[in-house]
Amino acid sequence: MDRPNPTNMIGYRVLGEDGKLGGGTGRPTISWWITFALCVLFFLATLLPGAFTLVHRHTGQGLVDVSDGLLGVINNPYVFAGVGMLLMCAMWILEYTRRGSIGVSAQQRGRKAPEGSFESEIRLLPTPLHLAWFVGLAVLIVALLGLPATVDWDLDIFFVWFLWGAILTPVNGAVLGSLVKKIAYARWYRRQAARNPHGRVRRTAQPFWRSFSYRWRLDLWICGAATLMVVTGAIIGWNLASLPADEFGDAEDIQEAIAVTTVLLTTGVPAMVFGLWACTQFWRSGEDIRTGESAT
Repeated sequence: MDRPNPTNMIGYRVLGEDGKLGGGTGRPTISWWITFALCVLFFLATLLPGAFTLVHRHTGQGLVDVSDGLLGVINNPYVFAGVGMLLMCAMWILEYTRRGSIGVSAQQRGRKAPEGSFESEIRLLPTPLHLAWFVGLAVLIVALLGLPATVDWDLDIFFVWFLWGAILTPVNGAVLGSLVKKIAYARWYRRQAARNPHGRVRRTAQPFWRSFSYRWRLDLWICGAATLMVVTGAIIGWNLASLPADEFGDAEDIQEAIAVTTVLLTTGVPAMVFGLWACTQFWRSGEDIRTGESAT
């Protein structure tokens, strides 16, 4: 490659002349607060139709029609996907630059066709706060997937609830993997610092682990996918055990559900174990856990 690809060119323009975005000061900007507020409002607005349904069904009142108006527009699948994706991307970038920075790689600067041409560094969350995020997301996921089962739910009304649950479940699996990764790396770092003079830590990069765990973060992807498989299998299995056979479906439906549950759990559980183990091997990448690089 003799010329930078279009994605890199966009990155160079965004980063500007100094080749850096964000200072990691930890102070949220006005843009951060505005985007954060929009994200919260969007999330709550997408849950309101289901929340109204839960309240009115449990209080014995009539169902409120929220198919029209602003709530109806926000809960349109296309608006939901488009607006949600833009807000999440904006929040991710602003939060990343609040706690760290993204810049042109010092090793690649000046080259015409670099690979991994951008690098980042971020201040890690404290472990207690990281754990709180994991627990909080787990409670939210249980509410999103479990509360609709307390009423004679309507799939149209609770579709967005299940969609949020399907999005947040693998995210929380990655959050757990990230927590294990950080704790394991910190322990390895302390051991290495104690063994070496002046507390210096020597890193040796192993090509496979650098690609697997550092550049592509495949350990976290595996944790996320495995979590989704385990949760989905558990939900199907719970329905098989709790619902009367005639409500779940005919004999063929039950056999198919049993087969799907078996595949999901027998695949998801070992994958989760492997993913969490792989997270403990990040030190083999030879890189600092606070840093990252682009794929191009």
